Amino acid sequence: MPDRDLVSGVVQLANLLTRRLAPVFERAKITPQQWSVLTVLGDSDGPMTLAGLARKMLVSKQNMTGMIARLEQLALAERSDDPNDLRSSRVVLTRRGRTLVEKLRPAYEEWLAGVTGESEREIATLTRSIDRLIGRLEQPD
Repeated sequence: MPDRDLVSGVVQLANLLTRRLAPVFERAKITPQQWSVLTVLGDSDGPMTLAGLARKMLVSKQNMTGMIARLEQLALAERSDDPNDLRSSRVVLTRRGRTLVEKLRPAYEEWLAGVTGESEREIATLTRSIDRLIGRLEQPD
């Protein structure tokens, strides 16, 4: 029998990844969670709604509102009203945010390569398993 169940293992892995990844972003004064938001925004084709960003990040809209407020305080993202829906906001990276993502991406990729080591195939298999599990959990009950 394994030492931990699946949920405990995933939570522990998330905590460990966050703790080990933090030094990569420390000098930029951002967290691994903020990095995730910045890269989603940076990889998008244009502005994203808060709701769309929350769905992509698998968090509540309220949680995303707080994350974006902190990124706005750091001048890394900016929010504007959606001209098509006055109840909605659109979010984009600022020039500073885009520059930061471009600057940090090589360090992040180097860190990730160090974690995956020689086992890229194993990581690809694990990533597919995680994607399938996320897909199942996203299904309505």
